[in-house]
Amino acid sequence: MGKTGSNPFAVSVSAPLEKGIFADHAVLKRHGFLFRVVEFDHPLDGTLTYSGWWFRQTVEINGQSCWFQISWLKIHSRFEFVLPDTIEIDPGWGDSSDRSMAVEIDFSRGLLIRRFRIWLAGQILYDEIR
Repeated sequence: MGKTGSNPFAVSVSAPLEKGIFADHAVLKRHGFLFRVVEFDHPLDGTLTYSGWWFRQTVEINGQSCWFQISWLKIHSRFEFVLPDTIEIDPGWGDSSDRSMAVEIDFSRGLLIRRFRIWLAGQILYDEIR
C-alpha cells in the first residue's frame, strides 16, 4: 500500500503530456525555431504569426502587428494583448466585449517550443504539445 493520504488513481505529475494539436477551428500552417503560423476559421478568420527571432518577439494577425517585445535578456513565455477593432470576432464567442488574447509558451532545452497555447477572452483556441 502507498503512503497514507495518497490517491492510487491520481495521474502522476511526471506523466508526459499527450502530444498533438488540440483545436477545433485552427490549423498549424508552419512551425520552426521560435516561430509559429496558425490559421483560424472561428471565432476569428485569419492567420496568427508568432516570431521570436532576432531578439524581438512579435505577434501578427493577418499581417497586422498586435504585440511585440524586445527580448535581449528574456524570452517572454506568457503575454497578453487586446485585439485591434479591425479584427472581427464572431459575436457568439463568449463575451463579445472581451477582446483580450493571451499566448503561453513552454520551452524545452535550447528554447525549442514544447507547448504553444492561444487564448481568446479566457477560452482556449489552440493548444499544441510537442
